[in-house]
Amino acid sequence: MRPIADGFEIVDGLCRVTAAKDERLELVPCIIRQISDDEVLALQIQANAISLETKPAEYAYQLKKLMRDSAMTQSQVACLIRKSPAWVGKCLSLSNLLVNVQKMADRGEIHLQNAYMLAKIPRSMQMDYVDDAKLMSQKEFTPIAAACVKRFMEAVKKGKMDAFYIDKFQPVAHLRSLKEIESDGKNTAALICVSEGCQSALDGFNAALRWVCHLDQKSVREQETIIRERRERRVLDVSIDE
Repeated sequence: MRPIADGFEIVDGLCRVTAAKDERLELVPCIIRQISDDEVLALQIQANAISLETKPAEYAYQLKKLMRDSAMTQSQVACLIRKSPAWVGKCLSLSNLLVNVQKMADRGEIHLQNAYMLAKIPRSMQMDYVDDAKLMSQKEFTPIAAACVKRFMEAVKKGKMDAFYIDKFQPVAHLRSLKEIESDGKNTAALICVSEGCQSALDGFNAALRWVCHLDQKSVREQETIIRERRERRVLDVSIDE
């Protein structure tokens, strides 16, 4: 327990206190310490590590929160909760799973070792392997997931990542500001007609409309470049260990 403004707060041992209340015990032994919020979280995480009721993905979230709030490294957290850095790393990897897949792991629908392997696969591809992770044993699923990760890493090295995207690029129309149309329209009109291959006044009119909506060829290429870079950053954010 630790002292707080209006009394004391249970840091660890809530189940024992609840059991004591059920037995109508008036007094129970306890240890009182003055500890920080980060230390409280660390003690709770340490206790949850051996609890049968601990949900794996939720535990990964607790670890991540501790690292974020306390600016601790993975090794420091491992030392604090008396676990190996490799064990902490495996737990943290579950935060790479899609939210709905994390819930499956918490409900026990996916074997924990399979969940660790599934977490190495890019999020954009995880749903393709969920059924295998559910139905297969660790021995069966591990080489399948490892092969997927290997293909992905080879594609990254070669710069060929398009096959790992679920959705294809679709340009999005959005109007230019009136100020931009007034300032740039006259100066770019001829260039737009040339780049769009206009052959008639109607072609020029349609090209102008596309330019106003950012759907001309140049704007579409710029959009695609931005979306591609954003996708690659999102995919590469997943930590993959071969």
